[in-house]
Amino acid sequence: MIKPLLKGLSITFKYIFKKKFTVQYPEERRELPPRAKWLHILQRHEDGKERCVACMLCASACPTEAIYIVGEENDLYNPVSHGERYAKVWDLDLGRCMFCGYCVEACPEEALAMTDEYELAVPTKKDLVLHKEDLLVPPGTPPVHTWLGFYRNEPVAAHPVSRPKELHIEFEEYLKRRGPKEENE
Repeated sequence: MIKPLLKGLSITFKYIFKKKFTVQYPEERRELPPRAKWLHILQRHEDGKERCVACMLCASACPTEAIYIVGEENDLYNPVSHGERYAKVWDLDLGRCMFCGYCVEACPEEALAMTDEYELAVPTKKDLVLHKEDLLVPPGTPPVHTWLGFYRNEPVAAHPVSRPKELHIEFEEYLKRRGPKEENE
């Protein structure tokens, strides 16, 4: 009985004289790993229109069913997004979300991204439900690229998964819709 006690105390005494590793949170903050992703955001195109086209793939990919979307037809004269549809309602329940990132990977428009904002504490459960207005970035915010995941910013030859980057950029250019006046010119 004395031997295990002395063994435990030896570990304690070993760490008493070492430098302490204490972060005085919230004044000091630790640097997060580059792949740490927490709070979701809904992105916009450079012209300020929403990227989300209400395809429902993010809601389908979510294993906890934390995403609720109601899509609506886009107005031809005052479009909200570049697609035929847009998300009239886009809700995310952070109480159900497990921050797996499947929704971000499923999004074909890069409308959904995750940030490194991790301070998500709220006083009530009702405040854990974030609506579209809470998640949309302000117009003019540079987009966060999510496709090709972690390897996007590395050289193309470094990873075979990043080879179609040029194809994605070409497809993005194709998706920028032109009005009837621009096509005739």
